[in-house]
Amino acid sequence: MSIGEFAQLTGLSVKALRLYDERGLLSPAMVDPWSRHRRYTAAQFEQALRLRSARSADLPLAEMPALIADEGGAAATLAAHRARLAAERERQDAALDTLERLLAEPVQWETEVRRAAAQHWAGVVLPADGSDDDSANEQANELFAQLWQRLSEAGNPPVGPFWTTIRTASESETEIQVLCCWPVAALPPGDWDVESGTIEPGAELVTRWRFDQDAPVVDGAAHPAVLALLAAAERRGASVSLAQVRQIGLLDEEGQPVGVEVAVRLAE
Repeated sequence: MSIGEFAQLTGLSVKALRLYDERGLLSPAMVDPWSRHRRYTAAQFEQALRLRSARSADLPLAEMPALIADEGGAAATLAAHRARLAAERERQDAALDTLERLLAEPVQWETEVRRAAAQHWAGVVLPADGSDDDSANEQANELFAQLWQRLSEAGNPPVGPFWTTIRTASESETEIQVLCCWPVAALPPGDWDVESGTIEPGAELVTRWRFDQDAPVVDGAAHPAVLALLAAAERRGASVSLAQVRQIGLLDEEGQPVGVEVAVRLAE
């Protein structure tokens, strides 16, 4: 039968059949040496239907050869793709749930203005590439813990909860860094290979959230309390950069983290 007839019977387009021929997935049973017309046989229906089903299931083209190999490889490929689709569907459902909540009455975040005293700090810079690599997170936590130990051994232990801020790396518009800081009573020696500085006293705008607080968080975006704080600062006419926003750990009476306080300094 002609390629047009075979396409009509199997649901595969002529373009797809030509592509599968190029990739060695489904070659015609015969090609006329003069006209170059492709001819297919009924014996090729099963292979064609596998490929048609794979297309409908959005199976990547690179994984399709396994469908025409041994049955074990085909089953494993199908199982892996099914797992990916399930994970993607779970992600989509979560995003739809978040969207539904965002369309409902928005959460009202309370902000307040407070006077902040001068505060020395010491910190380490960590890359923020957006990945969820557990080993990278562990390495970051280890570096931060090492700084705490080093400060303590030098007789200058942290005097409060840690805080972080996000900034653009120097001489770059796209590379993002996270500065993780401990508040300290005195600046570390100048020969230490850490960043340090002093937050000057002044007024700052603050908002808070607890980890057990129910709020719709969009995957990949900043926490809505951070966005609310920046919006409140903007309404006050303040020009705020992301590097000025400090996220401070909220601790309970036993020193365990229970939430986050977000603060940004206001011009006076």
